[in-house]
Amino acid sequence: MSQPAGRSADIAIVGGGIVGTASATFLARAGARVTLYERSAIAAGASGRNSGVIQHPHDPVLASLYLASLAVYRELDIASHGALALDPEPVGLLHVGRDLRVVDAMSDAWRATYPATRPEVVTGDELRRLEPALADDLVACRLRIGYPVAPAAATLAFAAEAEHAGAKIVVGQEARLVIRDGRAVGVDVGGNLQPAGAVVVAAGPWTPALVDPTAAWQPIRPIWGVVAQVDLTGAPRHVLEEAGIDIEPNENDGNESDAEEEGIEFSLVSAAGATSLGSTFLAGEPRAAEFVDRLRARGARYVPRLATAPLISVRTCARPVSRDGRPLVGAVPWLDRTYVAAGHGPWGISTGPATAQLIADLILGNGAGIPAALATARFGRRSG
Repeated sequence: MSQPAGRSADIAIVGGGIVGTASATFLARAGARVTLYERSAIAAGASGRNSGVIQHPHDPVLASLYLASLAVYRELDIASHGALALDPEPVGLLHVGRDLRVVDAMSDAWRATYPATRPEVVTGDELRRLEPALADDLVACRLRIGYPVAPAAATLAFAAEAEHAGAKIVVGQEARLVIRDGRAVGVDVGGNLQPAGAVVVAAGPWTPALVDPTAAWQPIRPIWGVVAQVDLTGAPRHVLEEAGIDIEPNENDGNESDAEEEGIEFSLVSAAGATSLGSTFLAGEPRAAEFVDRLRARGARYVPRLATAPLISVRTCARPVSRDGRPLVGAVPWLDRTYVAAGHGPWGISTGPATAQLIADLILGNGAGIPAALATARFGRRSG
């Protein structure tokens, strides 16, 4: 549904990932005139090139966003007539490794903080019965979490719902903020000003450059992921991650492997008939094909058949990682009527919908405000 000709948008949103499309949905449902601008394609970045799992984080700030997001997904699944296809129950996640002390510690930590995840240590014949494809010498911490989905499914469902609610989505044109007298008055698209009463920047790792071209504000950086899609016969039903995987803030202890040094960690997710093998955590943009054999080799330590599973495709994405691993949500301190929602790292589809709801409520004057742990002002700008 397009906006009536000649009417400017109440809100312009820059970025067609999970946060941008969800924000457009919530704002349009509330009656705002919304235009979303995406320079490439909906779900072109990390929101469509992830491993494909909606997952419970351990960090309490992220966990609260996840729980709220899960409730949103349940509602969206109904609104989109099942297009998202979220399972009624989690498939379960296995943190797999070879050091029983590591998985014991993980189980204890989850039990103390999130007992509803039902953590348990699984070894020997019990583990082989649970997942026959695993290597024989593994131990695991099993958690009742993990909702596999096709990588882009959540974002595409929100985009369709946003348009159904009245938002306009413009794809294939880059939008840049137009600032006058300390406030965003709209966006520049192809040299033309598109006026807006407010602008939301949800452009992942490219958010800082759009909000502050002087580069004085740099709280988010890209960490590149490479994921290989393989045809794995008898793929594990559970989501798999190597024990000690380091993808959350302040979680550097207890890593039993040299994965951080290599920039490679093992994960495996099967969703919508495809199996995604990941993943890398790299500061620079990689040549994806160069990492396929390394991903296979690491994965084969845990699932031996990965060594020979046919490769279907390989994809890369730039995850938007903040300095403390938590997203930045809210008003830009030095620009009036300008908002950001970015920095979710590898947790975009798991926590993005709740972030979008926070932004929508802030703009609409609803809700209890933005938690201090997510505030944009927690990272200052460099002087001169």
